[in-house]
Amino acid sequence: MAVTQIHPIETTLKLALDYIMNPEKTDEKLLVTGIDCAPETAVMQFNLTKKAADKTDGRLAYHMIQSFKPGESTPEQAHEIGIKLAEKIIGNNYQAVVSTHIDRGHIHNHIMFNSVSHKTHGKFNAPADIFHRIERESDALCRQYNLSVIEEKSGNKGKTYKEYDEDKNGTSWKSKLREAIDNNVAKAQTWDEFIALMEADKYEFKAGKLPKFRAPDQANFTKLRTLGAYYTEEKIRERILGKVKSVGGSSVVQPESKPRKNEPHGIKLVIDIENNVKMKQSAGLAQWAAVQNIKMIAKTVNYITENKLNDYETLAAKHSDTKNKQTFSQAKIRETEARISEIKKQIEVIDNYRKYKPVVEKLGSVVFKDRYRNEHQTEFILYEAALQNLKVYFPDGGKLPKIKDLRDELNALYTEKNNHYGDYRTSQTDFKEIDVIKRNVDLILDKTPEKDEKIRSKNKDISY
Repeated sequence: MAVTQIHPIETTLKLALDYIMNPEKTDEKLLVTGIDCAPETAVMQFNLTKKAADKTDGRLAYHMIQSFKPGESTPEQAHEIGIKLAEKIIGNNYQAVVSTHIDRGHIHNHIMFNSVSHKTHGKFNAPADIFHRIERESDALCRQYNLSVIEEKSGNKGKTYKEYDEDKNGTSWKSKLREAIDNNVAKAQTWDEFIALMEADKYEFKAGKLPKFRAPDQANFTKLRTLGAYYTEEKIRERILGKVKSVGGSSVVQPESKPRKNEPHGIKLVIDIENNVKMKQSAGLAQWAAVQNIKMIAKTVNYITENKLNDYETLAAKHSDTKNKQTFSQAKIRETEARISEIKKQIEVIDNYRKYKPVVEKLGSVVFKDRYRNEHQTEFILYEAALQNLKVYFPDGGKLPKIKDLRDELNALYTEKNNHYGDYRTSQTDFKEIDVIKRNVDLILDKTPEKDEKIRSKNKDISY
């Protein structure tokens, strides 16, 4: 599910672009992409386009926001969808910056594009149905990536942003109803028991072709089918029986890998797991007999035996090594990104120097020098900035590199970056799987960091 909105930027373009490219929100700018512009110089390029078109007044840019359902999309996937959404809405006619924020509970894209086309010099005129068009394109992309879309209401009206915002913040009837359903699904053994638990929570239930609930003080009933795919009667019954993964209330994390065949359990870590499970069951902890936990234990044991993780120390070492691989790949991406950014700036500096040098040199031959300088103030500023940056990037002076050579290096770096991204995604997937396994083992064996720290502290206090 993705919720979209759009609004114009009429002041403080630089502040707006700085905000959406905040390194703390975009994984150190790994999730920032420029379309027909370099993100670092987007403000300058937007303004130069406006000046070339003689359209410097009015709206400066447009800002689209695309918010995803928590936990449904990865940052990389969301960013890819954001780039494609921008291309659907503006084609290749407008400079844009696409950034993906991952610092909050839900991943969301910011797409900021110039109000003036660098191709046609025409202004972007938002049609009357722009909101619905963005929503349609976003929904189509979500379906393409197997993500859910907002259920339509009667009359073909989609969920409003106000409703989504209330739902996201837990203030809507639907949000509270979903939470109650999740809590009671975790407790119930049958459909009838689930209904009884809901009624105990003071929810009124109406059965029938379209079953629905109503909370105390709620004016109208809420149909289950309007809550989303996991909340139809059929899915709730399946969740109660343990046929699908519970979407809320569970303290156990399940790996998303495919079930593996059982292998002989002859290693120490597996024996420890089996003994701890038996102890929990004998202690009367009913939740350990639940279908979901049985599946979790089986998947955990299968992973351990297949990967020959003979003891907890081996598991911990593999967990650390996998994390290090992910960190290394991420560092290589950032290193490559830094070089890409540097070359882009070098190209821009050389291009500006060569483009504006004739304008500056012409000052010596004109009669009205002050008027000429005022008329070409921007070009003079960009030329002076280019001169200063040339000293930074090429301190030894001499002949400047060819733009073609720099672009060839840039293309090679993009290929290198894509390769690093492939390694990063692989290591990310591997770490996600083993991290889930280790957390499950920690849960089963009661090995939490807090407990381990208490044990270490206690041992320090013991004297022999």
